[in-house]
Amino acid sequence: MPKAGSVAASYNHYGQKIGSKGERTRRALIEATVDLLQSQGLRDVSVVDVARAAGISPATFYVYFRGVPEVVLAALEDASQTSAELEELIGRHWQAPGGAGAAARFIEAYTRLWNANGTIFRVRNLAAEEGDARFYQARMRAAGPMMAGIAAAVTRAQEAGRVPPALSARACAGTILMMLERLAAVGPLTQDGDGLSYAALKDAAAHTLLAMVGGLD
Repeated sequence: MPKAGSVAASYNHYGQKIGSKGERTRRALIEATVDLLQSQGLRDVSVVDVARAAGISPATFYVYFRGVPEVVLAALEDASQTSAELEELIGRHWQAPGGAGAAARFIEAYTRLWNANGTIFRVRNLAAEEGDARFYQARMRAAGPMMAGIAAAVTRAQEAGRVPPALSARACAGTILMMLERLAAVGPLTQDGDGLSYAALKDAAAHTLLAMVGGLD
């Protein structure tokens, strides 16, 4: 679950500064919303539901947020899709020995990080795909660091003659990230049969990543 408490959380949506009690209330609203969204869709969760789950009145809810989507957007501010480990792995020299192991570790680290915030990421992605520009922008911001890191790795592979130069490095990065998001979201639900276990899917994803960054012999 994402943690609240960023600098932006020092103010309510009226621009009024809030103290420690207000921070606790705001955090309770975020946590209650995320808990409800684990079993319900964004359109199914009402302000009254969130307020009741957080133990406050609906009127108090509106001091901090305009509606439930804004709570999710606030939660997303503290949910990252990158880490020092991922940035170190994607920045390695992929033609050096050990590429297969590094790709597997990258896939494992990415899916683990994504699923730590999986509830709000799924809600974000669905809202973005339904045309909500706020959630689309939040999705692009979160993907930005890894998009840049993977694109840089693809560019290095192109310069080394390992990946066709006609390919767009950013398109390659976007393809990898789309694959990883679906893997993280759906992979844990797969059953161990017909070669489609979560482990088998992660192995295939690691191989695909390695090919895209020029690490295959």
